[in-house]
Amino acid sequence: MTRTLAALALALASFAAALPAQAQSFVQVRDWDVYVDLPTGFAYVKTPQRWVFVRRLDEQQLQHLHPSTLTALLPAEQPEIQWAHPALEESPRVLALRQGPARVASSHAAPTAQ
Repeated sequence: MTRTLAALALALASFAAALPAQAQSFVQVRDWDVYVDLPTGFAYVKTPQRWVFVRRLDEQQLQHLHPSTLTALLPAEQPEIQWAHPALEESPRVLALRQGPARVASSHAAPTAQ
């Protein structure tokens, strides 16, 4: 029984090591980091308790930000989306609708009278 559990634990450990590391969904920030929202010019400081608004920067200050100033709290988006599950992939119908107007097959057979 002990050998079976040891083998199972070893198999699980090797499987876990083979999995790719999951990407962070946000940028890691430390206390006292400064973040500037570029569209608005608002400056914030990360304190141990929360983010604190400091002031609004003018255009000249925005041009001379310190290199350690954060200007994004989310990582850059990847050009290609990696779907987590096949059910989340777009259906062939949606892909066809995005390609342009629908093409309807026409029948060249003569209509039959009844």
